[in-house]
Amino acid sequence: MHAQVPIKRILVGIDFSDAARQAFYAAIGLASRVDAETYVLHVAEPIRAFDFGKKRYVETAETIERVEAGVKRRLDELWKEGGAEAVDRRKVHVIVRGGKAAPEILATAKAKNVDLIVLGSSEHGGFGSALGSVPDKVMHDAHCSVLCVRARGEKE
Repeated sequence: MHAQVPIKRILVGIDFSDAARQAFYAAIGLASRVDAETYVLHVAEPIRAFDFGKKRYVETAETIERVEAGVKRRLDELWKEGGAEAVDRRKVHVIVRGGKAAPEILATAKAKNVDLIVLGSSEHGGFGSALGSVPDKVMHDAHCSVLCVRARGEKE
């Protein structure tokens, strides 16, 4: 008899590339089948500020709020076009972080104690880099299982 690994919390990284969109749909579909909490994480490049005065802090906070609003708007579009309306959105939490993708994904996965990380496998989107792909780094260092989802048509 095989022991089953319960999946109660899923983290999906999204950069809105084709592979990340497929990862989003895979994560949401799995979460609805196993009734899991889902954390949708978008990592934005760090905002560099040289003036750390109060005015700059407020501008940076406003920029982060605009990024979050944009991410939520784009996720709403994914919900509609992907037929995910049946999913209980009260169990889906959107997180926007600034920084490098792999460390932020790993830190968020650990902080939320997720059982599975779902990422798009494409190295051509925002989660890829010349020094090795983000999915490779996450798979190597994650405390939990990682599922990489290919974009439709990728290497067929």
